[in-house]
Parts: sequence; C-alpha cells; structure tokens
Amino acid sequence: MEYMASLLESKFFHILVGGVFALFMMYMLLFISFTGIQMILFNIGSFGLLTFNETTNAVYLLTLGIAYLPGGFLGGLYTGYRVKENLKIILLYPALIGSAGLFALEFFTGYITISSVNLQNEILVPLLGAVAGSYLGGYTMNWKEEETAEPSETVEFDAPQVKP
Repeated sequence: MEYMASLLESKFFHILVGGVFALFMMYMLLFISFTGIQMILFNIGSFGLLTFNETTNAVYLLTLGIAYLPGGFLGGLYTGYRVKENLKIILLYPALIGSAGLFALEFFTGYITISSVNLQNEILVPLLGAVAGSYLGGYTMNWKEEETAEPSETVEFDAPQVKP
C-alpha cells in the first residue's frame, strides 16, 4: 500500500501520465484536423489542391497548430501542475513520450512505414510541436513560482563622455 502511494506521488508517474495525455490528445486532434481539412476542401470543390506541395505544406502547418501544439500543451499543463521543480528538464519528457508514442501508434496501425517515412513531417514537426506546447503548458501552471531574473547592472554615462 505504501508503494502505491509513493508511486502516485513520484515525478515519474506524473511525467508518464502527462506523456500519455499528450499522446491521446495529439492522436485525436490529428484525426479531427485531417478529416476536417479534407471535408472543407471537398465541400468547397477544391479537393484537388491536396496534390500540390504548397497545399500539403500548409496542411502540415495547420496540423502543427491544431494537433501537436495543443496536445503537448495539455500534457505539459498536467505535468507542470503536478511537478514543481526542474521544469526545464522535466517538461521535455512528456513531449518525448507523446511524440514517440504517436510515431509508434501510427507505425503499428499502418499509417506510416519505415521505408517511406517523411522525417520532417512525421517525426520533427510532431516532436517540436509537442516540445513547444509542453513547455508552454508547464510554465503556464508555474509562472508565478518561477524565479524572477535579477536585474542586470546598468551602465551610466556622463554627458561629457557621450559624443553625438
């Protein structure tokens, strides 16, 4: 019984839960975003736009903002709420867990294959979006508790020393 209580209070448990939460949200929002974008393009009679590189790049940017950033944000929000110290390092882990889990889930469901993986769009964009979202979410929960930076020394000039 003591072990279960200590596990629920440990940082690793909260990091893992934050990562699973980020994974779940990214996966659900990813499905919604792709389906929604395709439905919008189909309904306005512009579904053929998806054949152009510029449009697919725009779809990946929209997906970054619709799925990866909010998923990482919600995972970081939970982790930042539960864990208060060493946030610079700890908030990286839920994003890594969520991104790796998303890649593994897409691989095992057959959405992507190792031979045809697009490094930028299927690995780097989800990873960077989840990391940025995780840090934004974690520091949103702890913005009052963070140390304020000490004021730097100011340099004062005498008027005769300054040349116009």
